[in-house]
Amino acid sequence: MSSSAPIRWESLPLPVRLVMERLESKGFQVFLVGGCLRDLLRGENPQDYDLASTVPPEEMEQLLSPYPVIATGLRYGTVTAVVEGQALEITRLRREGGYKDGRRPDWVLPTEDIREDLARRDFTINAMAFSPSHGLIDPFGGAQDLEKRLIRAVGEPGRRFQEDGLRILRGLRFASRLDFDLEQETARALVEKRHLLGQVAQERITGEFIRLVEGMAAPRVLEEFFPVAVQVVPELQALQGFEQHTPYHIYDVWQHTLRVLDGVGEGREVRLAALFHDIAKPQCFFQGRRGVGHFKGHAVAGGAVTGQILKRMRFPTQLREEVCQLVRWHDEDIPQTDEAVRRWLNLLGPVQLRRLLLFQQADSRAKSPRSDTLFAGRLLQRMENILQRGDCFTLKALAVRGNDLKAMGFSGPQVGRALERLLDQVIKDPEKNQREILLALADGWERQ
Repeated sequence: MSSSAPIRWESLPLPVRLVMERLESKGFQVFLVGGCLRDLLRGENPQDYDLASTVPPEEMEQLLSPYPVIATGLRYGTVTAVVEGQALEITRLRREGGYKDGRRPDWVLPTEDIREDLARRDFTINAMAFSPSHGLIDPFGGAQDLEKRLIRAVGEPGRRFQEDGLRILRGLRFASRLDFDLEQETARALVEKRHLLGQVAQERITGEFIRLVEGMAAPRVLEEFFPVAVQVVPELQALQGFEQHTPYHIYDVWQHTLRVLDGVGEGREVRLAALFHDIAKPQCFFQGRRGVGHFKGHAVAGGAVTGQILKRMRFPTQLREEVCQLVRWHDEDIPQTDEAVRRWLNLLGPVQLRRLLLFQQADSRAKSPRSDTLFAGRLLQRMENILQRGDCFTLKALAVRGNDLKAMGFSGPQVGRALERLLDQVIKDPEKNQREILLALADGWERQ
């Protein structure tokens, strides 16, 4: 692609144009780089904008005055300018030495040549630059790879991954989120060098892994690069090829897992739960007299195994708990009654129950044609009706409070127990959630 790239200068946000015009007017070079340029070339609106320039970071504050400039990464020549309310990250053009520690360059020096800066980047689609005076600079064919929907390493792939093992997961993350393929040599080196992930900090691995799983092409990418997935989560190895020996499952555990992930929709909680929901099936498997497979207790065991995996990977506590909860309950047969749904709303809350039911829908679709894929959908409709009516299913929505019961003579633990009994009555029959009715019930209990 030539300098007549489909990037309209006037369509860029005003803060971006102000900074680029200001720095160029002072005799410096400044370029749009990275993900924002990739998004623009794909016809999408970037969420944020990164710039690279020849300005020494210590001069940036004076050049961009009166806009505030924050030193956010001086070690690598990076500052953040807040212009017209928008934060713009600006990094000094640089060239780098080798990566002896498999993460950081041995040395970093400034450069005036944008091509030297681009040469150190990971993939061609991230190794382009644009400015109003230079147009698109694309020394490695990144624009062409965008058109071909390819992830290709800059230069020799093995060297790129040797420099920083995290690039292995970054490549898969881009493939997953953009639904791109990996170029043949890049794919080969990526699998061959997967052991380098062992040198990468767990927090960095987890950050890329969750983005990979969130991508809509994650099932395809995880299947194609299963050895890398197992490098990150060894527990997945046992799922591949594990036949279920049941008429309700026509796929092995790994293929079923990928199909659930493909059908579960967005949201990192449900996507992680989909990936791990049957993680304990191999250890819980046994065959009955007729050779039919059974997995008694696999959901509970899976919740425990998932908790261990997510804790090892240092996922946030709340996310870990919510994912484990979905795994723990994914096989639960919830009765098709309003009362049952209210009890589950009490247990999980509307957000988590909606996740669970959507997850169960995807799980059913991924089993076999004999599965009831409408069951969870009917429960979802019941839940929406209950929420729309405003039925009570929590203590907070109960028509009486603890002080009401104390005024009647309840004290200490009696208050909490009485409130729970009243809530139980209201979950059975929402019409009872009236102050007079509940106080009358409580008065009868207090007299006993």
